[in-house]
Amino acid sequence: MSKQILEEVGYESTPLLPRWLRLPVAIRYSGISRSKLYELFTEGQIKAASVHAKGSKKGIRLVDRLSLDAYLEQAS
Repeated sequence: MSKQILEEVGYESTPLLPRWLRLPVAIRYSGISRSKLYELFTEGQIKAASVHAKGSKKGIRLVDRLSLDAYLEQAS
């Protein structure tokens, strides 16, 4: 994982691989477009979650890195 992605998810000195990625980070990590990722979520090929506060209409879309890695492995 690149240093830029690690910095974006808050890991500056400890190279931990986060399990869940925010959508912009998942796009850079995988090279897959936003619309294609949403298509893959809908088809169930990649796991995603929307985390939001109680009563809030908007949330944060998180992408499961392990399912994204598995998708990319089988696609190659």
